[in-house]
Amino acid sequence: FEVAMACLLLAGKTEESPKKLDFVIRECWKLRRKAQQQQLQNKLVSGGDSPNVGGMSPTNIMSSPSSSSGGDLHMKSDEFARLKERVLLLERVILHTIGFELSIDHPFKFLIDCAQGLSKKRLLEYNPTKKAKLVGKDGQPMGKPQQNNQLVQELAQNAISFANDSLHTSLCLQFSAQQIAMACVYLSGTHAGIGPIAGKTWLDLLDGISAEELTSISVQILELVQSNRRGVDSGQFKAIRKDLDEMMKGGSGGGSSQPDAKRQKVN
Repeated sequence: FEVAMACLLLAGKTEESPKKLDFVIRECWKLRRKAQQQQLQNKLVSGGDSPNVGGMSPTNIMSSPSSSSGGDLHMKSDEFARLKERVLLLERVILHTIGFELSIDHPFKFLIDCAQGLSKKRLLEYNPTKKAKLVGKDGQPMGKPQQNNQLVQELAQNAISFANDSLHTSLCLQFSAQQIAMACVYLSGTHAGIGPIAGKTWLDLLDGISAEELTSISVQILELVQSNRRGVDSGQFKAIRKDLDEMMKGGSGGGSSQPDAKRQKVN
């Protein structure tokens, strides 16, 4: 719990969105207390003994002199002062542990470059079904330049959305930002009805990522999206999974059609 608070405090500073230490402690305390109360309620409903979470019983937490009746931690309490000292100490420990390496690459820049590069080389196109639905403001079918402009815009916007979703997973610890960006471009294209031109495959266009890596990244993002969003087109996601399975069979010389989503940490 204390290490998590130190990580949140340091992450805010790293991403130029700093939060005051007092605020981080108060909010984390509220979340822990809420989780403890929920676990206590679940345990009581099931008829078991009171759980012990984080070294303290929820019953004791609720009656702790360090917290008010509303569950907030008193800023002048001994517990608050202890947590402040611990978090500041752990922040320094974390910095020393990671060697003060705080430069982090995000996939956004790479996916924009990838989308623009594929478009300039005319390596992507809308599928026939989607192309037939493309009309301009005048109600007439779009010409080639208009189609290409919309393709780039749609590809980039969807890819950014998938990249934002990837931040809610541990993908940044498993793969490089470039690989995540390429997977987001793939997901964006297949989701928007955009694909490689005739005679090409996605693996031909996305240089630097294998079928296994592309599949693992895509599957983790899809699982997150399907579990967190209501009203998503499950049929469309099933089609993407089928495409990934076929890619695994053809791109890696066979193998399991259900890829392992766990990957090794990147260097």
